[in-house]
Amino acid sequence: MYCTLILQAQSGAWLHPGGNMAVYSGDTVAIFGDMTHEGSILSTPNSVVNFYGLRWRNNPGASILDESNDGLSGTGGWFQFIQPGKLNPAVVYQFVSGGYSVSQNSGTIFPNLRLINSPGLILEDLNDLKISHVLDLRRGSIFLNGWNLVVGHHTSGDIRNYSDSNFIVTGGKFGSGFLYRSNISPNDGAVIFPIGTKPATYTPAAVSVSGNNSTVRAAVSDSVLSGLTQGQNLFLTTVNKTWQIDPLTPNTNANITLVHLLSDEGPDYEANRGSSYVSWFNGANWDTARSQSVPSSPNIYTTGSPNPSAAFNSRGFQLLNGNSFFTSMVAEISNSPRKTTLEFFDAFRDATNADSIILRWATSREYFLKGFSIERKKVDAPNFDSIGFVKTKSPNGISYVPVGYQSSDIQDSSLTLLYRLKVIMTDGSFFYSPIRLVPGKYVNGEIYVFPNPVKTGTILHIFYGAPLNIKAMSLVDVPGRRVGYATFPQPTINRNYYEFTIPTNLSAGTYFLQFIIDDNKIIHTEKVIIINRL
Repeated sequence: MYCTLILQAQSGAWLHPGGNMAVYSGDTVAIFGDMTHEGSILSTPNSVVNFYGLRWRNNPGASILDESNDGLSGTGGWFQFIQPGKLNPAVVYQFVSGGYSVSQNSGTIFPNLRLINSPGLILEDLNDLKISHVLDLRRGSIFLNGWNLVVGHHTSGDIRNYSDSNFIVTGGKFGSGFLYRSNISPNDGAVIFPIGTKPATYTPAAVSVSGNNSTVRAAVSDSVLSGLTQGQNLFLTTVNKTWQIDPLTPNTNANITLVHLLSDEGPDYEANRGSSYVSWFNGANWDTARSQSVPSSPNIYTTGSPNPSAAFNSRGFQLLNGNSFFTSMVAEISNSPRKTTLEFFDAFRDATNADSIILRWATSREYFLKGFSIERKKVDAPNFDSIGFVKTKSPNGISYVPVGYQSSDIQDSSLTLLYRLKVIMTDGSFFYSPIRLVPGKYVNGEIYVFPNPVKTGTILHIFYGAPLNIKAMSLVDVPGRRVGYATFPQPTINRNYYEFTIPTNLSAGTYFLQFIIDDNKIIHTEKVIIINRL
């Protein structure tokens, strides 16, 4: 006979073998300590068990049944894993020994589980976890920790509130655990596997089947190797993720969609995205699809906002019995990627020490980068001189994420100085950064024009106190006639240094240099004195 119990204990709760507990519609049970379950729990619709403890253990012989005759075909109530917060500040992650075994297809099954615990819930060793109806990732992720999570029983079940921050973390290596979706039907359409290798790397898969129903399992791991588990790392031409997607019914026809982060795209992949496709490992190598296209973006396989920093590819397969591995790669490499992209470069005097010049820069991507030669020259000097070298921070000079750098130069001088970076690759090739002008330490003001007065036929250096988008500069005389004009590469980029060559045919006198932005609006005018000789 079932009875309604309220379990509240700071040290723990235990439902002993042969013990029964029923939670009826409208009832809420709160468990504040650890829970050891060895009996039988009846969970009916609109009932709630709030678990605030650290560990929930379903030991052998434990059962959780919904209101149906077989205990699995009804609706059941909710089991909510909640971060205790002020109730127990020491608890961060929660842990669950699910008491289910995928290999034996038996054990304890939760009807509905809701996670309200950031950062998440970790599966304990030697235990899989099964949820027959609904998994709600309200807040936090589930970490498989080498074990398996099964959602669904008679159907594929329902996973809610999955997003870039709430998903199933499978781990970065093969065999780190699977997410199973039970009995996927052709009528289900695309069934989402909200998985990723680690927090903040949400790379889900979507599977739709045709013909027969099939239970499908999926996991994702980091890196793509030419021989699957050995051989060359294909990081240049892939998205650096390998998905394992296995229908448990042989000869299943399935359409598979893989979602990747744009930051995971290798340089060759990024430069040749038009030839990307979902590739299947055929046992010897990665195959090539006849149909290729640019990955679709944003990622729509989320219950949150579509993510423009992710993209996806799809392809149909007939999958035989056994393990199946997939990735997204490019078929052709006709475009060479830029070896290294410099995001920005700034040079300025330290606000607290005018003798110290701070140099800051960042790369958005590094490709076999050796490092940076810092070069400096005086405004009137003919050439730049190298004053130091900064090695790349990236292993092997390769990075797909922004990398920041900083250096300094001590210059006890009132002279105006120019700085630039020589960005050098491991093969000896290089390119230069934009030039940055640093006024002498006794020069104040937002606009600095040097030299002024200026001689015809020479370069006028313009320093702007903050980065600015300038489309063009126009030099006009006192009556307002244009006597000189210079345009700057479009689209405009933020710069704080510009050069303007004074025409050789001008007479000595007063002129005005106009700063023009995208809409042809003049935002600033600077007086310039032109002389015949300096």
